[in-house]
Amino acid sequence: MNNQNVILEYISSSQNVRKSELSVLFTSRSGAGAWKVRGEQIAATRTNWWALNKPKPDDVNKCDVLCVVKRPDFELIEFAKQKNKIIIYDIVDSWAQPSDGVKYTNKAGAKKLFLGMWSDIKADGFIFPTWTMSKQLGSLVTLSTTIYHHYLPNIGRNPVRKEVKTIGYEGGDYLGPWQNLIQKKCKTYNIEFLFNPKTYTDMDIAILARGGDHGSYLSRNYKSNVKLANAYGSGTPVLVHFDEMSAHDTDDGDVLFFTDDKSFERQLKLLMSNHSLRQKISQNFLNVSSHYEIHHISNQFEDYFMKVAFEKGVL
Repeated sequence: MNNQNVILEYISSSQNVRKSELSVLFTSRSGAGAWKVRGEQIAATRTNWWALNKPKPDDVNKCDVLCVVKRPDFELIEFAKQKNKIIIYDIVDSWAQPSDGVKYTNKAGAKKLFLGMWSDIKADGFIFPTWTMSKQLGSLVTLSTTIYHHYLPNIGRNPVRKEVKTIGYEGGDYLGPWQNLIQKKCKTYNIEFLFNPKTYTDMDIAILARGGDHGSYLSRNYKSNVKLANAYGSGTPVLVHFDEMSAHDTDDGDVLFFTDDKSFERQLKLLMSNHSLRQKISQNFLNVSSHYEIHHISNQFEDYFMKVAFEKGVL
């Protein structure tokens, strides 16, 4: 059994799984991590929500709401509209990466890019992944909300070891020049660098940063909070590049930011030298983690589906 099936079983076995007033079909042309988090995992929190990459017409006929995650299938959306289904678009990181990030390098460019994308979808409601994205681009759509990502449902709790022995990064190969810098600092302080560790709690400190073409205006402003959510859910202290806006949006006051190699080293030494500080950060992260727990987030999805249904006159 793969890890994703284990996660879905974990969610489905929860006492919080219940039936929704609206049946919802989650779909996407993407099979990436965002689809698993916002499609498969969210759908597993309700008995009458389901997630399919390639739904058939009968699947659409059975649903009240079609929630499109990241990559839209325009033929499917058109069919759903003909059947008078509610169309919700969960935006996530739906731009071409890194090419769109290289091409559109400011707010004006972002508006041009997304206006073209969203006007073709013509959804009844839009879900922004962060407040920053909603603030900058919310005027492009009529009805929208912001719903943050949840943390990995079966994530473990960080033991906050006495000594810092590992620094880790979870995600794609997006660190760019930061990776060499971090590895050099790890060598200086005899710390092991972990790239996509087997379990999140293998990391004493997690790194959130993007560099090179992946450190673009679009990515730094509009990428989701999922990495910080996982830090909250596991109680893992983090070092975050200052330009990561999703971290500013969801910072509980205990996130340590850096801007360059000197500030990175300064923050690293602070965490390394102070076990009690790391314990305090870990506990504070765990205290706020309920805001990013999957059933809390899925309730926000359901509330928004109901709101859009009411606005459309379905309820």
